[in-house]
Amino acid sequence: MDKRELAIIASLRQNCRKSLTDMSKETNIPVSTLHEKIHSYSKGLIRKHTALVDFGRLGYNTRAKVMLKVDKTERQKLQNFLNISKHVNTLLKVNNGFDFMAEMIFEHIKDMEDFLETIEHKFKITNKETFYIIDELKREAFLASPSLVTLNAV
Repeated sequence: MDKRELAIIASLRQNCRKSLTDMSKETNIPVSTLHEKIHSYSKGLIRKHTALVDFGRLGYNTRAKVMLKVDKTERQKLQNFLNISKHVNTLLKVNNGFDFMAEMIFEHIKDMEDFLETIEHKFKITNKETFYIIDELKREAFLASPSLVTLNAV
């Protein structure tokens, strides 16, 4: 990808609802080129358009990153279970002694603890670490500033 394409991606990551005219002014790329590039990105590079939500304002005050190691024979079952759980916001396959990292969201800490206990009873969990999120300091910032991409892209 060249600097112009990275600037387009950064502009979309900053605010995907921005008009093409505003994006053109910001990146110095013609509207027609932006339209063409964004259309081509929609065929694979862009996974989905979404909104970042302040879950606390919705009443979901308990968030945690949970690291799980499960017996090898139950890895797929646990993955399937976590994939369909309404409380799992993000699920990642990881290494360094764990199989999965799940971002979980609940209204109350007791609900999360009950959910984690259910997982431990239902699956052969061999290791679990829970990191409660106290405050979100930065999120989705990588490649999200067109001016920095334009200046620093290689």
